Amino acid sequence: MNKFLLVVFFTCIKCLSQNNLIIFTESAEAIQIEYQGKIYPNIPQSDVKITKINEHAVSIKIIFPNKNIRSIDTTLFLYHPSKPIENQDVLYVIQKDNKTIKYLAVLPSSDIQPIIPEIDTTIQVKTREERTVQKIIFLNDSNTQPIKPIDTSDFNMVIKHIDKTPNQDRKIILIEEFIKHNYFNIQQAQNIIERVPFEVERLKIMKMLLSKLVDIFGLEHWQEYFKSSITKESYMEYYQQRLYSLNSKSLLSDSLFKVFFQRISLLDSEIDVLKELKIMLSNYSVNAQHIEKFLSYFKHDQYREEFLKYAFYALRNRKEFEILINNLEFKETKDRLLKFYGQQKQK
Repeated sequence: MNKFLLVVFFTCIKCLSQNNLIIFTESAEAIQIEYQGKIYPNIPQSDVKITKINEHAVSIKIIFPNKNIRSIDTTLFLYHPSKPIENQDVLYVIQKDNKTIKYLAVLPSSDIQPIIPEIDTTIQVKTREERTVQKIIFLNDSNTQPIKPIDTSDFNMVIKHIDKTPNQDRKIILIEEFIKHNYFNIQQAQNIIERVPFEVERLKIMKMLLSKLVDIFGLEHWQEYFKSSITKESYMEYYQQRLYSLNSKSLLSDSLFKVFFQRISLLDSEIDVLKELKIMLSNYSVNAQHIEKFLSYFKHDQYREEFLKYAFYALRNRKEFEILINNLEFKETKDRLLKFYGQQKQK
């Protein structure tokens, strides 16, 4: 009788302590996980989730479709036996070397299944609006300019369609496909983020959006979308990497330089000029000569200072930044930019 009660007791602990394992790769390499003789998911992806695990030690094999990367056999711990957790997402990250796996965080469960069903994009739709939405989400090749966000009416149409979709898995896939085929302004991106309720999926969507924004500057406040300090740090690290990678983008060509120069020549406000140039710097690298010519459109040091801070990230040769500071009028402004430059060199 006592043995029976003991078995029931431990069985109940396991039932109450079901958790989810999430593994993702910093390098964005696709993976599959072999667990209890099954492979998750059917199609390799950069983040994998296995749900309803009631073991505290999980033995898995991480498989890379990339044959140049060796598989990882490991045992991961979902909770300590003396302090069991339940209905939580336990996050591990495979670091950039694709060899080391590291515990990241425990977050409230997002209740999303590990295998996301494929969506048949050839499905027959009845109305013209449904056909339009389907094209915008999956097939939109007309909006290939990174300097122009998706049309507002098209955006609102897709958001309305996503909101009406009852299945959360399908919503996430629709959002991912929508991001892949379109560019967005910051307000549109925030609208999308607010429709992703769970932190793990939200971080993934935000990383996707950072590469599809017409203006990438001033997004430090996006970390406030997260409650977990670890997730906030992960976002900020990725965001800083995105900013520092701007100088590796295609160099602004002569023809595009003329396009932007013409566009800002029609603007009356220095604020509007700055907005236009932020779009340019978010999508193309520039040289010192480009920056000096655009600086001539600013009459006040406060706008020159702000423009130069953004331009630093897109400047192909960042050693030229100190010379560009001489284009400012006031010593106080120059000193602030020199301090900014010194801080950036230490990173």
